[in-house]
Amino acid sequence: MKKVIFPGTFDPPTFGHLDIAKRASQMFDYVYIAIGMNTLKNTPYFTIEERFQLLKAITQKIPNIEVVTFRGLLVDFAQEIGVNAILRAIRSASDLDYENLQAQMNRQLADIETMYMVADERYRYISSSLIREIASYDKRLHAFIPPEIEQIVFEKLSKK
Repeated sequence: MKKVIFPGTFDPPTFGHLDIAKRASQMFDYVYIAIGMNTLKNTPYFTIEERFQLLKAITQKIPNIEVVTFRGLLVDFAQEIGVNAILRAIRSASDLDYENLQAQMNRQLADIETMYMVADERYRYISSSLIREIASYDKRLHAFIPPEIEQIVFEKLSKK
């Protein structure tokens, strides 16, 4: 069985995240969307449970996707669940530079391969940080967030 892990903070999940997950589900037998608890990043706007529920809501109709959470190094978690490939989305050249360093480190630490999927041009400009900023100005998020979760995300991030 070909399995892959698609990690991220997903704070919040966007159309871009969903697009990558859907495309991966067509290429792999099983896709783990793994929400990382990264102590080096700023405090997330959504709790781990909220992000888990948001991702579950937007992927519930895709049978070969499972949303999971993990702590610690991604490569350790990947080995724990028997996955030897990591999927990363690339929006720009700077993403590729950063992801390439991570991929080399992951291969050195655990002999795990990293695969890249280029973001669809419709979603390349979308990022969770921009979503948070837009909502903070009370702008709706319909163009950026799947409809199943748009209201929840907007209410959490807007000034209202």
